[in-house]
Amino acid sequence: MSEELTLLRQMETIFDLGMYDASDTSYYLEEGYKVVAVEANPALAKSAEMKFGRWIETGRLKILNAAISEDSCPVELTICGDDLGSSSVYRDKVEGRTPVGSFSVAGLTPKELFSQYGVPLYLKVDLEGADRLCILALTKEIRPKYLSFEMGEDFEELLEHVCQVDFSEFKLIDQTNFREVSRRRSLRDRIARRIVRLVGYGEPRVVKRGRRFFQLGHSSGPVPWESDGPWRSKAEILKSCKQLKQANLNGVWFDLHAR
Repeated sequence: MSEELTLLRQMETIFDLGMYDASDTSYYLEEGYKVVAVEANPALAKSAEMKFGRWIETGRLKILNAAISEDSCPVELTICGDDLGSSSVYRDKVEGRTPVGSFSVAGLTPKELFSQYGVPLYLKVDLEGADRLCILALTKEIRPKYLSFEMGEDFEELLEHVCQVDFSEFKLIDQTNFREVSRRRSLRDRIARRIVRLVGYGEPRVVKRGRRFFQLGHSSGPVPWESDGPWRSKAEILKSCKQLKQANLNGVWFDLHAR
């Protein structure tokens, strides 16, 4: 990476909302960006503070142990025993997944976040049920250049909102292989997977996309401007969404990338 590009990136900020084990935060820092990471689980936030101490000292990283919420009041985070990344401030999302306790954590509104840290280049949202709080807070005046969030039951509502605040191009990324949905069953990928199985291996745990490897189940994959596939229209995304619902794919989830 050239010195000029490095300096340019250090002027840009990425918000990592739902830091989890900091796989994405680490990737963004390595790519040269400043990062504001929000993580509700105090144990995960503390672990990241210890791991990234030098980045925090240089001002390249800020870690906020808080939960995105409708107000600034403390909220209850229910810990998911079979997957820490699925812990949520909405207890019903964890009820059937071995809840193992809870923490009371500070609440942080999207308005407070933007007011204190500005509008980022890229807003990554992965908040296990609370994504809509961030998406619906975006306006034409307060919105990042790039955005990603998980496709859920309210997907069409949120897609409509991001269109209203002037996002116009999209990708729907399969989080089990980091392929755009229009390319998720490419011949190349099917051949590669068959070869892996023939030599005795199971499903891959990491996937190479572009210049680096990403760990499935931990990483959100490449940033939108480097993610797989073509940028598509709202109508095309809605058509893909309808097809996915009809296919009833169990164990597969998708992130929307928008610009």
